[in-house]
Amino acid sequence: MKLLHLIHTLIPFSHHRSTVADNLTPTEPAAYIYRLPVELLQRVFLFIVNDTSACPIINTSEYCTISLDVASPPLVLARVCHFWRVVAYSTPGVWSRIQVVLPEKAKQKPFLPYFIQCWLDRSGGLPLTLIIIDKHWFDGRRKYRRIPAAAGSQLLDILFSESQRWQTVVLSSVEDWHPDFNTPQLRTLECHHSNIRRFNAPKLSRLYIDGTFSWTVPIGQPTLTGRRAPLTCKDLRHIHIPAASAVAICHTIASFPNLETIVVDELKSCGYVPAPINNLVMLKSMTIPLCSVLPDNYRQELIKIFAVLHLPMLRKLTLLGSPEKPQVDWLLAMLGVASFQVPVVEFHIPQNMVPSATPLNNTYVENIVPLLSFVGEVIFCG
Repeated sequence: MKLLHLIHTLIPFSHHRSTVADNLTPTEPAAYIYRLPVELLQRVFLFIVNDTSACPIINTSEYCTISLDVASPPLVLARVCHFWRVVAYSTPGVWSRIQVVLPEKAKQKPFLPYFIQCWLDRSGGLPLTLIIIDKHWFDGRRKYRRIPAAAGSQLLDILFSESQRWQTVVLSSVEDWHPDFNTPQLRTLECHHSNIRRFNAPKLSRLYIDGTFSWTVPIGQPTLTGRRAPLTCKDLRHIHIPAASAVAICHTIASFPNLETIVVDELKSCGYVPAPINNLVMLKSMTIPLCSVLPDNYRQELIKIFAVLHLPMLRKLTLLGSPEKPQVDWLLAMLGVASFQVPVVEFHIPQNMVPSATPLNNTYVENIVPLLSFVGEVIFCG
């Protein structure tokens, strides 16, 4: 119904063209479809496919069954009529985003590699948004389950053969897969650290790398052991790490002078004090977690970050937690050793941690007031 309403809205604004449906009467529903100029119908198709942040799903995979998802765009568009199928197949932008579910224990179906190859061919030379997942991805959690390489190796070969066109890529952890890829157009990457061996990604701007890092995040620069990092990217601006120590955080910030934001979900202790970092960095925003109970090693890890870093461009420090008295006391100690100013501090409670009622009560206000001696603004989001 949404599509029909859009078509009816566009008809009065479309220029008249001679089509195969000119002999149809205006009362026939098909007349509205055939009266649309091809260029306008292509725009409708692109709007439908790009209306959601999720990529079109090629297939579904159950325990012993693999089937095509023909009920969702863009495949459903090609099933309406011959005219729509011709227009859909001739619109590369409709096929430039793809989500593939790798088979788990299902036998490889001969039609699936051929179908994926056809899908990629229809995208022409456009940059690709590619998501490779398994069925457990749909539980809403970032969960990387090792998949037997033989189950989807042919599919992976086809998808990875287009690495020159990768622009946005999400990779699940695939056992025994260690690629060496040149990805000159890659700008956004989400993957497990075990999937990275050698990547050339000169334009990479956003990175989510799953794993726990105590010493260094294996990207960009030589590691502490002297070995070359597997992922080379000089222009990284945004990085998200599930778990890291103060040493790994400091090393990552120092490795990328153009880094603007860093997000760490969980802080780990490694018992090592990072060396002072004096080179200028452009970091503008940092997000780190707050525990309801602050053990001494956790407190020291956070103080280490601000003791060795010089972040003159930092504009906002986001803390995942509420402004309880112990947390604020620790924060005051951390800001006290910093060699730079923090204009804005934001306390943010993640959605999955929000209690039934979280008012900004008088106690929180009293806890926050001392922070105003160090920062210009305190924000509470809950």
